[in-house]
Amino acid sequence: MPQPEVVQTVETDADRLLNYFAYMTKLRGNDLIQEYGRVQDAYHLEPSDFHRMQLVMLLCSPSASFRDTELARFLLNGWLEKEYNTYSKLYPLALLFDTYLTEISSRDVAIKNTTGQLKDTSDQLRELREENQAQDARIAEQKSKLTREEQRSRELQEKLDALLEMEQTLIERGQE
Repeated sequence: MPQPEVVQTVETDADRLLNYFAYMTKLRGNDLIQEYGRVQDAYHLEPSDFHRMQLVMLLCSPSASFRDTELARFLLNGWLEKEYNTYSKLYPLALLFDTYLTEISSRDVAIKNTTGQLKDTSDQLRELREENQAQDARIAEQKSKLTREEQRSRELQEKLDALLEMEQTLIERGQE
């Protein structure tokens, strides 16, 4: 019987980073902050591509209180711009994160634009409400004036009718 071949694989930095990403996404709160501090220290001691990518991954973490996609883009773009890094085994992973960060940035811009439009629309609605309230107040004032004028008109008509009746009574008395 033929023996199955045992193939030993060598774990690359890209493999280690993907495993790190899986580990990192499970961290929350203080554990995530401590990991960020540890990776920052490691990067400052040895600014390797591996530590840079770890830092970028942490800075992109949606659950991180220290999340800073702009700093992550800065770290990544500075590295991607150097031509000799195109030969790095981590280059494809860095491109993947760069695409991810570009997409996040585009969405952030779209959200800001939409938020601005919503604020403008909200301001316009508030102004319209205020105009409507002012117009309602003017209408109520006009109605009040109209009601007073109608009352005055009725009173004057009653006085006129009373005067006409008195005149008629005087005329009738004068004819007798």
